[in-house]
Amino acid sequence: MKKVLFPLFAVILLTVSSCTVEVSPVLTAIVVDSITVDAVYCRIAVTEGSVDDCGFYYGTSKNNVSTNKSKKVQAIHSASEISGVITGLTPNTTYYIKGYAMNEKGKANTEMIAVKTLTRSPEVGDNLHPGITE
Repeated sequence: MKKVLFPLFAVILLTVSSCTVEVSPVLTAIVVDSITVDAVYCRIAVTEGSVDDCGFYYGTSKNNVSTNKSKKVQAIHSASEISGVITGLTPNTTYYIKGYAMNEKGKANTEMIAVKTLTRSPEVGDNLHPGITE
């Protein structure tokens, strides 16, 4: 009887130890890589769980972003990182941004951050000194 139980126990143990338990995503804080006059490039590290859907909520109102009632941009992801570009922004404006990721086990959000887009750069033909004529 012992000869039959040992191989069966080994198969059960091997099966249980090779199973992975899926967990909801765990995210780090948003890292801003670059800010321009009309875009913010950002990323988030994924420290646990898989990602099925992800993106960034953003807007000029802190309240709308905190309740996810703001604009949303989809992001791309790998096993360890989420990255995205928020475009079409207004120069010299403060935006609030919050990242999210979800899978079948749940949804995770980052803390909200505030960033300010750059002021529009002068272009050729701009009269920066109206009192001076050429």
